[in-house]
Amino acid sequence: MSTETASLETVSYEGVGLTYSTARGTVQALTDITLAVPRGHFVSIVGPSGCGKSSRLMLTAGLRSCTHGKIRIDGTPITGPQPNTGIVFQNDTLLDWRSALANVLLQVELRGLAKAKYRQKALDLLRSVGLGGFEDRHPYELSGGMRQRIAICRALIHDPHLLLMDEPFGALDALTREQMMNDLQALWLEQRKTVVFITHSIPEAVFLSDRVVVMTSRPGRIDDIVPIDLPRPRELHMITEPIFNAFVQQIRVIFERQGVLRSNSHTGRTQTLSDAHLHGLDDRSGR
Repeated sequence: MSTETASLETVSYEGVGLTYSTARGTVQALTDITLAVPRGHFVSIVGPSGCGKSSRLMLTAGLRSCTHGKIRIDGTPITGPQPNTGIVFQNDTLLDWRSALANVLLQVELRGLAKAKYRQKALDLLRSVGLGGFEDRHPYELSGGMRQRIAICRALIHDPHLLLMDEPFGALDALTREQMMNDLQALWLEQRKTVVFITHSIPEAVFLSDRVVVMTSRPGRIDDIVPIDLPRPRELHMITEPIFNAFVQQIRVIFERQGVLRSNSHTGRTQTLSDAHLHGLDDRSGR
């Protein structure tokens, strides 16, 4: 890879594959993943459950090793955990005995950095996601959306070049999820981090992304990459507009071709991955 090319890419996947052993035999989780993520871009990955989306994120973070191919960050092959990476998981993994501010600063402490130097930055991050005045509250006093905002601040406190997000809004209710989409977009527009975002929600991926990477079932490979040519900042009302839904439908068609999505026979309506998730939330809440 040339120096000029590397300077334009934060992450590059070169024929990446992952195979691992289980009690029942060998599992091929990923195969032939080749992709370049330009610096400052927001890229979402959507695909069926079990297609290796989260495994791919762990490989990118250096928490697992590829069995085939290479992943490079800023031109350098990954050989272990990456100091210039922030990670946000579906569960916020906050410590209940620490305040919101102390949870954000935990990242600083674990990295052996001077906590006092980062205190004001932590407060500024909390304020930027609407949590000004909540810095002394504990996680058990806060809603799920507020907790996940703290987790995002914790991932950003050390100013990483790359932000990896593994279904960060998957456990939230529908309204909170939409607000978090808006908040994340605002934060990204301000900081312009390179983001690799895992989701099962097609509309969420379209709303947030510059490109959507569509995966196949296991062994996961890239079926298609859909550029999202929509103006920013994007407003939530755009979700109902024809131009937005054209991108959603384009991705749905790919999953229909794969057999991942199918029409309900009595309505002729295609059920999306996000529909199934939201219906599940409604059922659990008794609505």
